[in-house]
Amino acid sequence: QTHKFLIYYSHKNEQNLAKKKNIHKMSIFIVAAKRTPFGAFGGSLKNLSATELGTIATTSALSSLPSSFDKSSIDTVIFGNVIQTSPDAAYLARHIQLKSGLAVDKPALTINRLCGSGFESIIQGFTSIKVGDASMAVCGGAENMSSAPLVADGNSVRWPGGVTLGSGLQLRDMLWDGLTDAYAGIPMGITAENLGKMYGISRLECDEFAIRSQQMWGEAKKNGVFDLEIAPVEVQVKRQTQVRA
Repeated sequence: QTHKFLIYYSHKNEQNLAKKKNIHKMSIFIVAAKRTPFGAFGGSLKNLSATELGTIATTSALSSLPSSFDKSSIDTVIFGNVIQTSPDAAYLARHIQLKSGLAVDKPALTINRLCGSGFESIIQGFTSIKVGDASMAVCGGAENMSSAPLVADGNSVRWPGGVTLGSGLQLRDMLWDGLTDAYAGIPMGITAENLGKMYGISRLECDEFAIRSQQMWGEAKKNGVFDLEIAPVEVQVKRQTQVRA
């Protein structure tokens, strides 16, 4: 297998360069933002793919804009995703774009910066506007860790000599593997322990911070602080349609 990496840079003329310099002076605004509710591991949202969750958030954000808004003015769609957990995951940003009714002739990009993937999508959208590649961008992050697959290594099942009589088929948990840095050989939880020791943060302090965060969330939820930002999600529970918000 051969991989080629090519970087191109070009500029047409001084007039275009001057135009791009003016672009750097512009202000950029977030005009709409929505998210789905957070789902517990293996909870009621487990059967919705990351693509479906991203589409729900995107369509909800678009619907919050004025009716005169022209969706064809969106020039790019950028979404972050870490663990590919559905058959269409390789096309995540593109499928969110199409299922949200956005223009088919505009580009879409799926990126991975681990836990910062959603933030990175916003940075990339901001940059695209700043350099003049886009005037408006849809950015976000989508994940469904509950659907992380158990996989068989392609070399062991696809090619001759892989699985032999009596050897059995070995499956790997992509969720656990995804939360472990194979290069360092350290799971994410151990990284947290190491940082706690490095910066002198005790387990008690962590627990106090965690319970305080949960209490503040509960109070904010009760007072409707999150109502405007959450896109309701319909789920099937015991043959009944329920709404999570």
